[in-house]
Amino acid sequence: MQDNIASPYEMRISLRVLDHLGLNLYSNTPAVISEVIANAWDADATRVEVTIDTDTNTITVADNGHGMDLNDINNRYLLVGYRRREKQGRTTPKGRSPMGRKGIGKLSLFSIAKKITVYSRKVESDTQAFLMDADAIRKTVEDQEDTASQRVDFKTPSYNPTPVDVDDVSLLGNSGTTVKISHLKKNLTNNSVAGLRKRIARRFGLLDEDFKIIVNEEPVGFSDRDYFHKARFLFQYGDYDYAAQCSNLDTSTDDQKPLVFRRASCFRRDGSVTEDGHYSITGWIAIAKHSNDLDDNSGEQDDNLNKITILMRGKVAQEDILQEYRLGGMITKYIFGEIHADFLDDDDEEDIATTSRQHLAEDHPRYIALKNFIRNELLHIWTETNKLKEKRELDTAFSLNPHVKQWYDDLDNNLLRDSAKSYFRGIDSANMDDDRRHNLYANAVLAFEHLKMKNALTLFEDLIKGGIDDTNVQNFMAWLANMDAIEAARYAEIVNQRLEVITKFRNSVDENSKEIVLQDYLFDHLWLLDPAWERATQYAEREKRLQNAIERVPIRGKKTVRPDIRYRRVSGAHVIIELKRSSVTIDKNEIEKQLNDYIEAVRLEISKDLQESQFPIEAICLAEKLPNAWNKPHSRAIDEQSLRLYGIRVMTYTELINRAHSAYAKFVEGRTELVELSDTVDAIRSYRPLQ
Repeated sequence: MQDNIASPYEMRISLRVLDHLGLNLYSNTPAVISEVIANAWDADATRVEVTIDTDTNTITVADNGHGMDLNDINNRYLLVGYRRREKQGRTTPKGRSPMGRKGIGKLSLFSIAKKITVYSRKVESDTQAFLMDADAIRKTVEDQEDTASQRVDFKTPSYNPTPVDVDDVSLLGNSGTTVKISHLKKNLTNNSVAGLRKRIARRFGLLDEDFKIIVNEEPVGFSDRDYFHKARFLFQYGDYDYAAQCSNLDTSTDDQKPLVFRRASCFRRDGSVTEDGHYSITGWIAIAKHSNDLDDNSGEQDDNLNKITILMRGKVAQEDILQEYRLGGMITKYIFGEIHADFLDDDDEEDIATTSRQHLAEDHPRYIALKNFIRNELLHIWTETNKLKEKRELDTAFSLNPHVKQWYDDLDNNLLRDSAKSYFRGIDSANMDDDRRHNLYANAVLAFEHLKMKNALTLFEDLIKGGIDDTNVQNFMAWLANMDAIEAARYAEIVNQRLEVITKFRNSVDENSKEIVLQDYLFDHLWLLDPAWERATQYAEREKRLQNAIERVPIRGKKTVRPDIRYRRVSGAHVIIELKRSSVTIDKNEIEKQLNDYIEAVRLEISKDLQESQFPIEAICLAEKLPNAWNKPHSRAIDEQSLRLYGIRVMTYTELINRAHSAYAKFVEGRTELVELSDTVDAIRSYRPLQ
């Protein structure tokens, strides 16, 4: 480092800009490194080398682009808000479309590190090298702002980065830039290398052979994204063949070709498809075989793949647009994809990326057009996927366990087979390992046979009335020998018990007592609200902590809290439930404000846990009467849409019970006769394919 030498470098920046666009701009390392790589692209680099050093806890990004001289550094790189496209044109000398636009990406480095050292050389110019220290910037700016506050002619504070010794070894070639990120706020681990490689691969959609990204001496490629193999069905947009990257696509039963569907990619402003549409996209949307395939826990931090990422000019612009839709059903849990929408970053149009660079302006017409188009596509994909799955109801079970196929083939009529299909529907997409899957196959058979056993009892009563002989008795006693196994059909029993509970609510509970009964039962039996919500016992301590957090939130306008507000942690979500007394008349705005207070309390608590903060927070208000003005369907629809934006739902006790009954009633359909099953069940349960 060069001491006692006046710095030739200058950055003008306010404390507000430093905090907002630097320290708080990004929340994760891959997003920050992507900004440096994007600068390399804009500099016409053909090679970018990212070096993650766990010993020194540093990350270095070096490129062989055109580099910078002193003038470039002061008037472009260190100029916060430099409009690159306005000043240097819409394309680079090599004809690339620049990714940078606002000129604030370099500040994002301070969100993950305290010190940034930059080395850069332009052809036929001297090498430049300087250090930026976040603490020094803050102190310098604070001192200048304190002094300037007493003056009329206020000027934006300036910071002079410290010149450092030139290190040509840090540069890749005759020209280029190297950024060394040190004094990281979080320590790097060995998992950081693999995790960062994967996330860099996912954040860039560049298919340009003239731009190589290297992480710790290994090139980053499509395979590093580590998700294409999870695709079961693929829907493609544009000319690029993403199917070539997908090794596990289902195949057609007719010609054994992969199930890949080419979709129209041009659309109007209202999102409707047309060949001469104003907008166009490229990319893909895929359906996974199992929803837990999209839980990626291999890196230092969980990275849920259940999302559709939006890219502009080859770089992530919004992490997920899928969360914008509340389509209902289970299919959305299996969706993942990547949409390239360069029309969102048109030089002739205003910039719709938010200051954080991680989201797009939700109310902009171009974004709304994209959202409408994707909504239409999701509805189409939902329909087509259900059709495809209908044709493959038992394919997975048959291929994984031949004893299931043998049992199914032994069913002697189509009515029995159709009924059996309903038991196996969805097992191939359940979240479980193979051991549990084979157990579930066995239990599904048992559950199916259990219903048939009930029918057998009816047949036995008929035999008694009509007279029976020894043969009939012996045949029936053979079935009784299997009662121990049949009693293990816990899934059918659970459904029956739940329906009994629902029936009790529907037929026996007095209107004025519903809140009391629900208060005693609902909070620990969330399946009444959603069949997919099962309590996870491992979250008991977290539930206690978060329950305390929301209990400290006062009712607006009062100093007390309600005793009937609860927090529960279920699979894939944080749930807040509030019960309203039957005497209470509720108002939509009051519900929104109060439940948002609870949501914010939960969000604040889980923000301390990176893994938990990725799961959505849902709040449900149960009342005897609907809010004021909801007797008008149009008003109710508008209010419900507004509440959904915050993850809030409102329903009456009667609606809750009716919905629960409808969801579970289908599981008790089926009256069939018995077949021998004990050996089959044992074979299904114990079967494991040879590796």
